[in-house]
Parts: sequence; C-alpha cells; structure tokens
Amino acid sequence: MAHPDLNALLNDLLPFAKRMLTEFGEFHPFGAAMASDGKIALYGAYDGDEHPPAQRLIDMMTQAYHQKAGAGEIRAGGICFDVRTVPPGQTEKTDAVCMALEHRSGESVAVYVP
Repeated sequence: MAHPDLNALLNDLLPFAKRMLTEFGEFHPFGAAMASDGKIALYGAYDGDEHPPAQRLIDMMTQAYHQKAGAGEIRAGGICFDVRTVPPGQTEKTDAVCMALEHRSGESVAVYVP
C-alpha cells in the first residue's frame, strides 16, 4: 500500500490522463505535486518546442520537483507519461499510462495502467 499522499496524486493524475487520451488520443508528460499544506496542483513543462521529446519534459519536471522538495515547498510529486509495456501474463507490448510517484519520506512507486 502506497503512502496516502501518493494515492491522492494518483487519483488526480489518472483521470486527467484518461481524459486527454479520450479527447486527443495522446498527451505530453505532465505532473502533479502536493504542497506542504496538502493541496494538489497539476503541472506541465514547456521548452519552447511544439513537439518536444517526452524525456526532456520528464527531466524538467523531475528537476523542478527536486528543487521544490529541497526547499520544503512540496511533500510529494508525480509525473504521468505514456509507455509501451508487457502486462503481467502477456507476451506482447501494449500502450499504458505510467505514473511515477515520489514522497519526501523516500517512498516511490511507478504505477502502470494499460
């Protein structure tokens, strides 16, 4: 069982990802962070490129979250992105949404939803 803060982030990230997939069929990586007071805000990254590499956006958000966590501004953060993965019991890769979540306590989890 993940930390309740991580579950709260997951509960904000997944519905937004599903909505983007339903409306647009894809999405750029995006994230959510829980402030020290428990409020959650969604975040994105932009580097000036209309179609940036996903890893660049992930790296930008990761760096921003680490800075905010180091300053005591957030207690948890998560980044949501699309991946290809082999689900348990399967042999073929399928599209999935990954939510990489981390808490200031050191707990981290990656959740994959086909």
